[in-house]
Amino acid sequence: MAAPSKIPHSLRMAIFLLRIAIGLNFFSFGFAVLFDPVFGKGLREQSFNNLYSWLSAPAAGSWIQPFAQWAFLVIGACLILGLAVRLASAVGVGITLLSFLPGVNYATLSLAQFINDELIVVICLLILFLANAGAYLGLDNFLHISFRRKHAD
Repeated sequence: MAAPSKIPHSLRMAIFLLRIAIGLNFFSFGFAVLFDPVFGKGLREQSFNNLYSWLSAPAAGSWIQPFAQWAFLVIGACLILGLAVRLASAVGVGITLLSFLPGVNYATLSLAQFINDELIVVICLLILFLANAGAYLGLDNFLHISFRRKHAD
């Protein structure tokens, strides 16, 4: 059994709700891009339009976009279930930054370029990573694997 958390119950509940909200967002977009293009077109008009447009654009011989499409679906499912949340959060941060950083205009760098929803998602995923969010009402609590060696007495 995992060690008890020092995070207060009310904060753990907020982190749980954040994990579910981000997970549903990732899962619904991954599902829409892969299986429901009509729904995906509607998502492009939502707040994460740069990320959605990048991910749903036709891949021009690149392996990154098909990988990212499936990764969004898998990351969303992992976050919803609370399974491998740290790994899913780390991969989610990477994919989100992969879609965001090419659009930054480094010649005229301004604060306005960094006020967007993709960076909010990155910060939320970092919170999930650091708070060990899968251990609270998630499968990570039941699948605790320790890599420490047990010392013989």
